[in-house]
Amino acid sequence: MSNDKNLIPLNERSKEAQREIQSKGGKAAAVSSRRRKALKESMDMLLSMPISDKRKLLKAARMGFEGENADNSALVVIALFNKAISGDVAAIKELRSMVDEDKPGNDQLSEAQKLLVLMAPKMNSKEV
Repeated sequence: MSNDKNLIPLNERSKEAQREIQSKGGKAAAVSSRRRKALKESMDMLLSMPISDKRKLLKAARMGFEGENADNSALVVIALFNKAISGDVAAIKELRSMVDEDKPGNDQLSEAQKLLVLMAPKMNSKEV
């Protein structure tokens, strides 16, 4: 448990102390932001790479992902889709949130919607 009696609110500190605390917070936020950006760029790079495993590539092709659409992001969508159709509620919610990403009235399709549109005609009753 923390001792709240030792905490001094920011508005009761001197202007110099306030600036110093705010400066430290700003620097920490910048470091955190750079880390998140680097992580996002790395993940984007990995997801956009072509599928290297031949079995997974065939699986993606059976689901309708071919050519430049057959990348690692397609594998993620396929895995999420398979979980959802098996009844995984969390996967269903995630798929729904991906598809509902663009609200009605927006003419652009989200990436998830585009992938699902590509995948839908190739689907059959079997799980891939």
